[in-house]
Amino acid sequence: MSSPSRPRPERGRRRAVAVIALLLAPLLAPAPARAAVPLPVAGVLSGGGETTLVVDLSASNGTGRRTVEVTLNGQQERADLVPVMSDGLAVTIVVDASAAGAATLPAWLSAAARFILEAPTSTQAVVIPDRRPATAATGVIRGPSGVVGALTGMRADGDRDTEAALTLARTQFPRVETGHRVVMLYTSAPDAGGARATDLADDFRAAGTILVVVGTAAASGFWSGAAGATGGFFAPASEPVVVPALDQVESTLSNRYLVCFATPPKLPATVAVRIDTGDLTLTGDAVVPAPGDAHGGGPARSTIIGSLLGSAGLAAVLAVAILLIARARRPRPVAGPPALTSVFIGRAAAPQPARGRAAVPREHGTPWS
Repeated sequence: MSSPSRPRPERGRRRAVAVIALLLAPLLAPAPARAAVPLPVAGVLSGGGETTLVVDLSASNGTGRRTVEVTLNGQQERADLVPVMSDGLAVTIVVDASAAGAATLPAWLSAAARFILEAPTSTQAVVIPDRRPATAATGVIRGPSGVVGALTGMRADGDRDTEAALTLARTQFPRVETGHRVVMLYTSAPDAGGARATDLADDFRAAGTILVVVGTAAASGFWSGAAGATGGFFAPASEPVVVPALDQVESTLSNRYLVCFATPPKLPATVAVRIDTGDLTLTGDAVVPAPGDAHGGGPARSTIIGSLLGSAGLAAVLAVAILLIARARRPRPVAGPPALTSVFIGRAAAPQPARGRAAVPREHGTPWS
Protein backbone atom coordinates (compact mmCIF):
# COMPACT_ATOMS: atom_id res chain seq x y z
CA MET A 1 0.00 0.00 0.00
CA SER A 2 1.14 3.46 -0.72
CA SER A 3 1.72 5.71 2.26
CA PRO A 4 -0.97 8.27 2.93
CA SER A 5 -0.33 11.72 1.45
CA ARG A 6 0.71 14.54 3.76
CA PRO A 7 -2.26 16.60 4.98
CA ARG A 8 -2.85 19.78 2.97
CA PRO A 9 -2.40 22.22 5.93
CA GLU A 10 1.06 20.84 6.66
CA ARG A 11 2.11 21.14 3.02
CA GLY A 12 0.81 24.72 2.92
CA ARG A 13 2.81 25.65 6.02
CA ARG A 14 5.98 24.20 4.51
CA ARG A 15 5.46 26.15 1.31
CA ALA A 16 4.88 29.34 3.32
CA VAL A 17 8.08 28.84 5.32
CA ALA A 18 10.09 28.26 2.13
CA VAL A 19 8.74 31.41 0.49
CA ILE A 20 9.36 33.48 3.63
CA ALA A 21 12.96 32.27 3.85
CA LEU A 22 13.52 33.20 0.20
CA LEU A 23 12.05 36.69 0.65
CA LEU A 24 13.92 37.46 3.85
CA ALA A 25 17.32 36.20 2.66
CA PRO A 26 18.47 39.59 1.23
CA LEU A 27 17.41 41.34 4.44
CA LEU A 28 19.50 39.03 6.60
CA ALA A 29 22.70 39.75 4.68
CA PRO A 30 25.24 41.92 6.53
CA ALA A 31 24.60 45.62 5.95
CA PRO A 32 27.39 47.70 4.44
CA ALA A 33 29.46 49.64 6.91
CA ARG A 34 28.87 52.90 5.04
CA ALA A 35 26.12 54.33 2.97
CA ALA A 36 26.72 54.50 -0.78
CA VAL A 37 25.65 57.23 -3.19
CA PRO A 38 26.44 58.08 -6.81
CA LEU A 39 29.53 60.20 -7.35
CA PRO A 40 28.83 63.46 -9.24
CA VAL A 41 31.63 64.02 -11.76
CA ALA A 42 31.45 67.70 -12.69
CA GLY A 43 34.21 67.68 -15.30
CA VAL A 44 37.16 65.82 -16.83
CA LEU A 45 40.34 67.80 -17.57
CA SER A 46 43.44 66.50 -19.32
CA GLY A 47 46.84 67.97 -20.07
CA GLY A 48 50.53 67.20 -19.77
CA GLY A 49 49.95 63.46 -19.44
CA GLU A 50 47.69 63.92 -16.44
CA THR A 51 43.92 63.67 -16.08
CA THR A 52 41.91 65.36 -13.35
CA LEU A 53 38.29 64.63 -12.49
CA VAL A 54 36.45 67.46 -10.76
CA VAL A 55 34.02 65.79 -8.35
CA ASP A 56 31.38 67.14 -5.99
CA LEU A 57 31.49 65.77 -2.42
CA SER A 58 28.80 68.03 -0.97
CA ALA A 59 26.73 64.94 -0.04
CA SER A 60 29.26 64.03 2.65
CA ASN A 61 29.39 65.46 6.15
CA GLY A 62 32.42 63.44 7.17
CA THR A 63 35.38 65.28 8.62
CA GLY A 64 37.89 62.45 8.62
CA ARG A 65 40.47 61.38 6.08
CA ARG A 66 39.16 60.91 2.54
CA THR A 67 40.54 58.26 0.20
CA VAL A 68 40.16 57.56 -3.51
CA GLU A 69 40.52 54.51 -5.77
CA VAL A 70 40.67 54.75 -9.58
CA THR A 71 40.36 51.54 -11.59
CA LEU A 72 41.11 51.15 -15.30
CA ASN A 73 40.34 47.83 -17.00
CA GLY A 74 40.19 46.12 -13.61
CA GLN A 75 43.59 47.45 -12.53
CA GLN A 76 43.89 50.01 -9.76
CA GLU A 77 45.73 53.19 -10.77
CA ARG A 78 47.68 55.52 -8.54
CA ALA A 79 45.48 58.53 -7.77
CA ASP A 80 45.39 61.56 -5.48
CA LEU A 81 42.40 63.34 -3.98
CA VAL A 82 42.81 67.03 -3.10
CA PRO A 83 40.38 69.91 -2.55
CA VAL A 84 40.18 72.56 -5.26
CA MET A 85 40.68 75.20 -2.56
CA SER A 86 44.04 74.01 -1.30
CA ASP A 87 47.74 74.77 -1.55
CA GLY A 88 48.88 74.75 -5.15
CA LEU A 89 45.86 76.71 -6.37
CA ALA A 90 46.53 79.20 -9.18
CA VAL A 91 43.78 81.71 -9.99
CA THR A 92 43.37 84.12 -12.89
CA ILE A 93 40.82 86.82 -12.05
CA VAL A 94 39.09 88.35 -15.09
CA VAL A 95 36.90 91.38 -14.37
CA ASP A 96 34.53 93.15 -16.77
CA ALA A 97 36.17 96.60 -16.81
CA SER A 98 34.48 97.88 -19.98
CA ALA A 99 32.52 101.12 -20.18
CA ALA A 100 29.35 99.08 -20.74
CA GLY A 101 29.93 97.28 -17.43
CA ALA A 102 30.73 100.39 -15.38
CA ALA A 103 27.58 100.09 -13.25
CA THR A 104 28.49 96.63 -11.98
CA LEU A 105 32.27 97.07 -11.78
CA PRO A 106 32.30 98.04 -8.05
CA ALA A 107 30.36 94.85 -7.20
CA TRP A 108 32.74 92.69 -9.27
CA LEU A 109 35.82 94.26 -7.67
CA SER A 110 34.40 93.64 -4.21
CA ALA A 111 33.54 90.04 -5.12
CA ALA A 112 37.01 89.35 -6.51
CA ALA A 113 38.65 90.83 -3.42
CA ARG A 114 36.51 88.67 -1.16
CA PHE A 115 37.40 85.56 -3.14
CA ILE A 116 41.16 86.09 -2.97
CA LEU A 117 40.98 86.90 0.75
CA GLU A 118 39.24 83.57 1.39
CA ALA A 119 41.57 81.53 -0.84
CA PRO A 120 44.55 79.65 0.64
CA THR A 121 47.36 82.05 1.51
CA SER A 122 49.73 80.26 -0.90
CA THR A 123 47.46 80.93 -3.90
CA GLN A 124 49.11 82.42 -6.97
CA ALA A 125 47.04 84.98 -8.86
CA VAL A 126 46.97 87.15 -11.98
CA VAL A 127 44.44 89.95 -12.66
CA ILE A 128 43.14 90.64 -16.20
CA PRO A 129 40.65 93.44 -16.96
CA ASP A 130 38.15 92.51 -19.68
CA ARG A 131 38.59 95.33 -22.17
CA ARG A 132 40.29 95.79 -25.52
CA PRO A 133 43.16 95.09 -25.92
CA ALA A 134 43.31 92.13 -23.54
CA THR A 135 46.37 92.49 -21.31
CA ALA A 136 47.22 91.39 -17.80
CA ALA A 137 47.16 94.13 -15.16
CA THR A 138 49.62 92.24 -12.95
CA GLY A 139 52.26 89.59 -13.08
CA VAL A 140 52.03 86.51 -10.87
CA ILE A 141 51.19 87.60 -7.31
CA ARG A 142 51.41 85.51 -4.15
CA GLY A 143 49.22 86.57 -1.27
CA PRO A 144 46.04 88.63 -1.31
CA SER A 145 47.42 92.13 -0.69
CA GLY A 146 48.84 92.62 -4.20
CA VAL A 147 45.64 91.34 -5.80
CA VAL A 148 43.43 93.63 -3.73
CA GLY A 149 45.67 96.57 -4.63
CA ALA A 150 45.37 95.83 -8.36
CA LEU A 151 41.59 95.52 -8.08
CA THR A 152 41.28 98.78 -6.17
CA GLY A 153 42.98 100.73 -8.96
CA MET A 154 40.85 99.29 -11.79
CA ARG A 155 38.58 101.70 -13.73
CA ALA A 156 35.89 101.11 -16.35
CA ASP A 157 36.89 102.11 -19.87
CA GLY A 158 36.73 100.96 -23.51
CA ASP A 159 35.03 97.95 -25.06
CA ARG A 160 34.84 94.37 -23.87
CA ASP A 161 36.88 91.64 -25.49
CA THR A 162 35.80 88.71 -23.33
CA GLU A 163 36.92 85.98 -25.70
CA ALA A 164 40.45 87.43 -25.90
CA ALA A 165 40.56 87.97 -22.13
CA LEU A 166 39.61 84.34 -21.47
CA THR A 167 42.12 83.10 -24.05
CA LEU A 168 44.82 85.05 -22.26
CA ALA A 169 43.62 83.72 -18.90
CA ARG A 170 43.98 80.11 -20.07
CA THR A 171 47.66 80.64 -20.86
CA GLN A 172 48.58 81.67 -17.32
CA PHE A 173 50.44 79.28 -14.98
CA PRO A 174 51.58 76.77 -17.64
CA ARG A 175 53.60 74.79 -15.08
CA VAL A 176 50.77 74.38 -12.57
CA GLU A 177 49.23 70.90 -12.51
CA THR A 178 46.05 70.13 -14.40
CA GLY A 179 42.94 71.05 -12.45
CA HIS A 180 44.75 73.36 -10.05
CA ARG A 181 44.23 76.30 -12.41
CA VAL A 182 40.99 78.25 -11.97
CA VAL A 183 39.74 81.23 -13.98
CA MET A 184 37.30 83.44 -12.05
CA LEU A 185 35.28 85.63 -14.43
CA TYR A 186 33.12 88.48 -13.11
CA THR A 187 31.03 89.89 -15.94
CA SER A 188 27.82 91.54 -17.07
CA ALA A 189 28.34 90.24 -20.62
CA PRO A 190 25.69 87.81 -21.92
CA ASP A 191 28.31 85.73 -23.73
CA ALA A 192 31.98 85.62 -24.73
CA GLY A 193 31.46 87.88 -27.73
CA GLY A 194 31.48 85.35 -30.56
CA ALA A 195 32.71 81.98 -29.29
CA ARG A 196 30.13 79.26 -28.71
CA ALA A 197 29.70 77.98 -25.16
CA THR A 198 30.67 74.42 -26.17
CA ASP A 199 33.83 75.60 -27.93
CA LEU A 200 34.82 77.71 -24.95
CA ALA A 201 34.31 74.75 -22.62
CA ASP A 202 36.39 72.49 -24.88
CA ASP A 203 39.25 74.99 -24.87
CA PHE A 204 39.25 75.18 -21.07
CA ARG A 205 39.14 71.40 -20.70
CA ALA A 206 42.03 71.01 -23.12
CA ALA A 207 43.97 73.56 -21.08
CA GLY A 208 43.21 71.67 -17.85
CA THR A 209 41.56 74.75 -16.36
CA ILE A 210 38.31 75.20 -14.41
CA LEU A 211 36.08 78.14 -15.33
CA VAL A 212 33.84 79.77 -12.71
CA VAL A 213 31.61 82.66 -13.75
CA VAL A 214 29.81 85.21 -11.57
CA GLY A 215 27.41 87.21 -13.71
CA THR A 216 23.98 88.70 -14.04
CA ALA A 217 21.13 86.20 -14.12
CA ALA A 218 20.22 87.17 -17.69
CA ALA A 219 23.45 85.57 -18.93
CA SER A 220 22.88 82.24 -17.21
CA GLY A 221 22.20 80.17 -20.35
CA PHE A 222 25.53 80.76 -22.11
CA TRP A 223 27.78 80.81 -19.06
CA SER A 224 26.21 77.77 -17.39
CA GLY A 225 27.04 75.70 -20.46
CA ALA A 226 30.54 77.09 -20.82
CA ALA A 227 31.56 76.79 -17.17
CA GLY A 228 29.69 73.64 -16.17
CA ALA A 229 31.52 71.40 -18.65
CA THR A 230 34.90 72.38 -17.18
CA GLY A 231 34.07 71.32 -13.63
CA GLY A 232 33.12 74.90 -12.78
CA PHE A 233 29.73 76.59 -12.60
CA PHE A 234 27.79 79.81 -13.10
CA ALA A 235 26.79 81.80 -10.00
CA PRO A 236 23.97 84.23 -10.87
CA ALA A 237 24.12 87.65 -9.20
CA SER A 238 21.29 90.14 -8.86
CA GLU A 239 21.97 93.80 -9.41
CA PRO A 240 23.12 95.41 -7.17
CA VAL A 241 23.11 92.58 -4.56
CA VAL A 242 25.81 90.02 -5.27
CA VAL A 243 26.27 88.45 -1.84
CA PRO A 244 24.23 85.27 -2.59
CA ALA A 245 26.39 84.62 -5.64
CA LEU A 246 29.55 85.03 -3.59
CA ASP A 247 28.24 82.62 -0.98
CA GLN A 248 27.51 80.11 -3.73
CA VAL A 249 31.05 80.40 -5.06
CA GLU A 250 32.52 79.77 -1.61
CA SER A 251 30.25 76.85 -0.70
CA THR A 252 30.42 75.13 -4.08
CA LEU A 253 34.19 75.37 -4.51
CA SER A 254 34.76 74.18 -0.94
CA ASN A 255 32.94 70.93 -1.85
CA ARG A 256 34.76 70.38 -5.16
CA TYR A 257 37.69 67.94 -5.13
CA LEU A 258 40.24 66.88 -7.72
CA VAL A 259 40.90 63.22 -8.52
CA CYS A 260 44.32 63.24 -10.23
CA PHE A 261 45.88 60.28 -12.09
CA ALA A 262 48.01 59.56 -15.15
CA THR A 263 46.13 59.82 -18.43
CA PRO A 264 45.43 56.29 -19.77
CA PRO A 265 47.65 55.35 -22.74
CA LYS A 266 44.68 54.38 -24.92
CA LEU A 267 41.85 56.89 -25.33
CA PRO A 268 38.95 57.20 -24.97
CA ALA A 269 38.96 55.26 -21.72
CA THR A 270 36.45 54.70 -18.94
CA VAL A 271 37.68 54.73 -15.36
CA ALA A 272 35.80 53.65 -12.24
CA VAL A 273 36.16 55.89 -9.21
CA ARG A 274 35.45 55.14 -5.55
CA ILE A 275 35.79 57.76 -2.81
CA ASP A 276 35.42 57.03 0.91
CA THR A 277 34.70 60.07 3.06
CA GLY A 278 34.16 58.42 6.44
CA ASP A 279 30.38 58.61 6.33
CA LEU A 280 29.78 57.80 2.66
CA THR A 281 31.12 55.69 -0.15
CA LEU A 282 30.67 57.42 -3.49
CA THR A 283 31.18 55.59 -6.77
CA GLY A 284 30.92 56.49 -10.42
CA ASP A 285 32.44 56.06 -13.86
CA ALA A 286 33.95 58.79 -16.04
CA VAL A 287 35.12 58.89 -19.64
CA VAL A 288 38.57 60.27 -20.43
CA PRO A 289 38.15 61.49 -24.02
CA ALA A 290 40.55 61.16 -26.91
CA PRO A 291 42.40 64.33 -27.95
CA GLY A 292 40.19 66.48 -30.14
CA ASP A 293 36.97 64.87 -28.89
CA ALA A 294 34.82 67.97 -28.72
CA HIS A 295 32.15 66.52 -26.51
CA GLY A 296 33.97 63.90 -24.47
CA GLY A 297 34.90 64.01 -20.85
CA GLY A 298 31.54 63.81 -19.18
CA PRO A 299 30.55 61.25 -16.58
CA ALA A 300 29.55 57.93 -18.10
CA ARG A 301 27.34 56.80 -15.24
CA SER A 302 27.11 56.62 -11.50
CA THR A 303 26.40 53.51 -9.48
CA ILE A 304 25.20 52.62 -6.00
CA ILE A 305 27.08 49.87 -4.17
CA GLY A 306 25.47 47.23 -1.99
CA SER A 307 21.97 48.70 -1.81
CA LEU A 308 19.45 46.78 0.28
CA LEU A 309 15.69 46.85 0.61
CA GLY A 310 14.49 49.79 2.67
CA SER A 311 11.95 49.83 5.46
CA ALA A 312 9.06 49.97 2.98
CA GLY A 313 10.35 46.84 1.24
CA LEU A 314 10.71 45.06 4.57
CA ALA A 315 7.12 45.93 5.49
CA ALA A 316 5.87 44.53 2.19
CA VAL A 317 7.81 41.28 2.67
CA LEU A 318 6.44 40.83 6.18
CA ALA A 319 2.90 41.48 4.99
CA VAL A 320 3.24 38.76 2.34
CA ALA A 321 4.72 36.39 4.92
CA ILE A 322 1.81 36.93 7.34
CA LEU A 323 -0.70 36.36 4.55
CA LEU A 324 0.98 33.09 3.53
CA ILE A 325 1.01 31.80 7.12
CA ALA A 326 -2.62 32.72 7.66
CA ARG A 327 -3.59 31.04 4.42
CA ALA A 328 -1.69 27.87 5.30
CA ARG A 329 -3.27 27.62 8.75
CA ARG A 330 -6.88 28.40 7.78
CA PRO A 331 -9.06 25.23 7.97
CA ARG A 332 -10.41 24.11 4.64
CA PRO A 333 -14.18 23.83 4.49
CA VAL A 334 -15.79 20.45 4.08
CA ALA A 335 -16.39 19.80 0.44
CA GLY A 336 -19.97 20.16 -0.70
CA PRO A 337 -22.14 21.47 -3.47
CA PRO A 338 -21.02 24.69 -5.16
CA ALA A 339 -22.24 27.79 -3.37
CA LEU A 340 -21.80 31.58 -3.42
CA THR A 341 -18.95 32.90 -1.27
CA SER A 342 -17.93 36.38 -0.17
CA VAL A 343 -15.32 38.24 -2.22
CA PHE A 344 -13.51 38.92 1.08
CA ILE A 345 -11.55 35.73 1.72
CA GLY A 346 -12.30 34.25 5.11
CA ARG A 347 -15.54 36.20 5.67
CA ALA A 348 -17.87 33.41 4.46
CA ALA A 349 -17.59 29.66 4.00
CA ALA A 350 -19.38 27.27 1.71
CA PRO A 351 -22.66 25.87 3.20
CA GLN A 352 -22.41 22.50 4.92
CA PRO A 353 -24.16 19.48 3.38
CA ALA A 354 -27.51 18.48 4.90
CA ARG A 355 -27.51 15.94 7.75
CA GLY A 356 -27.65 12.35 6.63
CA ARG A 357 -26.28 12.96 3.17
CA ALA A 358 -22.74 11.94 2.25
CA ALA A 359 -20.40 14.69 1.23
CA VAL A 360 -19.57 14.74 -2.46
CA PRO A 361 -15.75 14.67 -2.89
CA ARG A 362 -14.25 17.47 -4.99
CA GLU A 363 -10.96 17.22 -6.82
CA HIS A 364 -9.72 20.82 -6.70
CA GLY A 365 -10.98 22.15 -3.37
CA THR A 366 -12.58 25.56 -2.83
CA PRO A 367 -12.18 28.46 -5.29
CA TRP A 368 -9.35 30.10 -3.22
CA SER A 369 -7.29 26.93 -2.66
